[in-house]
Amino acid sequence: MAVGELYLSLAFLQKYQEFNYKCFCKVTIKYDSKFSCERGLKWRNEMLDTSLLNTDRGKCEHLMSKLETFMIQLEGGDKLRAMKRLEIPPMDKTPVTYPIISKVLNETDLEPLKPQLQLYKGSFLLIEFLFLIGLNLYCFNISAINHTLIFGLDPRDHLSYYHIFEISGGLTVCWCISVLANFHPAMLSVPQHLHPLLFHSFLLFLLLNPFSIFHTQARRWLMVTMSKVLAAPFQPVGFAECWLADQFNSLSPLFLGLRDLLCFYTYQISWRDMWSDSSLSAVSLDCGQYSMAVTCLIQCFPPWLRFAQCLRCFWDTGHTLHLLNAGKYFTVFLMVTFAGLYNMARERSTLLVEGRIYLYIWAMATCTGVLVTVSWDLRMDWGLLEGNGLLKDELLFSQQSYYYAAMLADVLLRVSWAINILLAQMKDSAAAATASALLAPLEVLRRFIWNLFRLENEQLKNCERCCAVRDFSNIWRHLEKDQDVPSKDHHKIITRTTMVKETKLPVGGTDAELHPCI
Repeated sequence: MAVGELYLSLAFLQKYQEFNYKCFCKVTIKYDSKFSCERGLKWRNEMLDTSLLNTDRGKCEHLMSKLETFMIQLEGGDKLRAMKRLEIPPMDKTPVTYPIISKVLNETDLEPLKPQLQLYKGSFLLIEFLFLIGLNLYCFNISAINHTLIFGLDPRDHLSYYHIFEISGGLTVCWCISVLANFHPAMLSVPQHLHPLLFHSFLLFLLLNPFSIFHTQARRWLMVTMSKVLAAPFQPVGFAECWLADQFNSLSPLFLGLRDLLCFYTYQISWRDMWSDSSLSAVSLDCGQYSMAVTCLIQCFPPWLRFAQCLRCFWDTGHTLHLLNAGKYFTVFLMVTFAGLYNMARERSTLLVEGRIYLYIWAMATCTGVLVTVSWDLRMDWGLLEGNGLLKDELLFSQQSYYYAAMLADVLLRVSWAINILLAQMKDSAAAATASALLAPLEVLRRFIWNLFRLENEQLKNCERCCAVRDFSNIWRHLEKDQDVPSKDHHKIITRTTMVKETKLPVGGTDAELHPCI
């Protein structure tokens, strides 16, 4: 490990030597062009070309060659394994695209298909979420946001955006095959009721299988982080745990979909008559008399995780800002509670007055919750509303219009999220179920937008604390294309990002203590 770290550091130094030389060449060329003189050329010949940083480039190559020989000896002469250990993360790769052509068989009557679609709703949200996570990583890559440092990932062994696109694309194909097989059970000898179970069992196998396949390191990181999220009140909280718990808040319909799946195979399926010709349209996905209470508990579970994390952060740091953040998630408890009380009163004709009161209280709690969450998103999570219009002084994304569009989208999608809390509990209304199914993907889309600006804000904080430096990979691409800059033939090591190891700030620093849970 020590040899690998030293090798990576030398690769960074070698890249900096090339980058430093070409940047100064660019500056001097622009200077001579601007002022119509040759003083830039003279300075480059006298100072830059003769500088020690430029003339001693061979030392890095010599040391790296020695480290390669040493690593081969450490690996018992296995050169392939040694070079794999010393592999430098690539900076440029062409993403692999998988064109997916799917045929959807049109049905004139969609009513018989609704039970099947409800069983697949949660897995559809998961696939959408994975695809948008891949899009997040792509945006981080082109915008110089060092997410590997922010999440504490191994720079050599982590999933990139094209890996996530591969996973989401493969799962999309499997999802479509399962849905089509479910719609046309006569084509296969498998009972119609088994197709959703087989598909979701396959997803569970991909996550929990003990074999070294399907991105083992990434799955292990996810499982460890999930266990830390579930143990939030009992151990310190980091940024990755807070981020994952926030993702769960947007995936609440996914958990409700898993509940429907469990209820269906527990209460509605007769395993003895599995091979009969019974149709899914003839059964209900209701869990019985406790269905409403279970729905409310599931909707409260993701915000409870973040609520517990905020309390733990307050216990560790003593900052009252964490209590304010916990209060933000407490408003979700109020929204879910009064939405449940309203729906229970609505189902009973003798409680119409109480139902109207609960609806008014839910509306007030929702307005308060949306106002608080939107304000926190814009000011604390994204770092906006600090100047430069309604933005902030330093921006990583190229267009200011992106920020204004994201602010507007966050407000609108937060409102749709709040309405969906109420609609998801109306099990007796087909229109409400349809509207809830349409609003659920919008919340996942809002989380995609939130991830972009949340990690941008974290990257800027890391730069302020000297935990990271701005990535020069994009500038490097422009310099490579510039024909005016002289080039030299030498060994090139391509790196993905420039970073320095994170150092702990003294106890009492505000940002270092506040940023994980904020």
